[in-house]
Amino acid sequence: DNNTPKNDNDIMGLLNLLLLKKVNDDQTQTTEAKLQASTEDHLHSLPRIPSFIIPGVAAQSLLASLLVYAFGIPTRHVLFCILYPTYLTFANHFRFGNNITIRQRSHHHPSNLSVVMSKIYSESDSPWFKVYMTSFTTVGILLPLLTVSLAPTDVADAAISHLLVLWTQIICETATMLNPYVHRYISFLVPMGFCVYRQSLLTEWFSASLASYESAPASGSGTSSQWYAFGLFLSSVNLIMWTANLFVFILLRWVPELLADEKCESPEIEWKMMVPLQMKSDGFKKKSCDEQSNNKSTRAKAA
Repeated sequence: DNNTPKNDNDIMGLLNLLLLKKVNDDQTQTTEAKLQASTEDHLHSLPRIPSFIIPGVAAQSLLASLLVYAFGIPTRHVLFCILYPTYLTFANHFRFGNNITIRQRSHHHPSNLSVVMSKIYSESDSPWFKVYMTSFTTVGILLPLLTVSLAPTDVADAAISHLLVLWTQIICETATMLNPYVHRYISFLVPMGFCVYRQSLLTEWFSASLASYESAPASGSGTSSQWYAFGLFLSSVNLIMWTANLFVFILLRWVPELLADEKCESPEIEWKMMVPLQMKSDGFKKKSCDEQSNNKSTRAKAA
């Protein structure tokens, strides 16, 4: 009889332990379910790559491959078309975290690339801009394609390198301009890098066309002479138009908007010599207008 209370206490303690274990198990399962649901919601909330990018890039890359296969394009230009996009891909991943700073925000956030691009192309429906884009498409793509397909060999060879590099630029712009996983600075480096590289190709194209036109045989057929004149005309127009595009549209219109301090944010990293080693999640490189004004005020008071 003296052992009865002790046995009762042991039984009650055991029941309490079982009950406590059951409660802990339920709490653990609830926490895991919430964590899984939160993870799934986060995955579903991640921005999606626009549906046109993958098939568009694939089709454009096929044409670029055909150009390389059909024409004798200098190796240095082919290497640039491969190595420069590869460099931008690595830079976007290792330096900017695949745009992790901005792509976690609302699609309508002012820093979102699609919002910025819509502002840059705010006049896309205006008559002058339609003429502008149509002119560059015709002069830069359609007529050179016609030239490399039908013109004499020396006229076609002069035009092919610039056409390939320009077409590669278009492929990269298709892949980056509205891609939420590409940082704005990378989107800027695509046209900037390609346009700067193409300046030398435009000069070579014009010089080769001029030399071919001047050395064209006088006894040649009328069609052949017309192609030499057309090649010189086409190279001259491309040189003028693309130079104006670089120094006006890109440098004066794109750069101020794409690289605005209060919008072009990037994750903080630590550098080891020339290599970005560690991403930080506790802060972003952002200089707002208020911070800039405060810095100016501080400098003014110090002066």
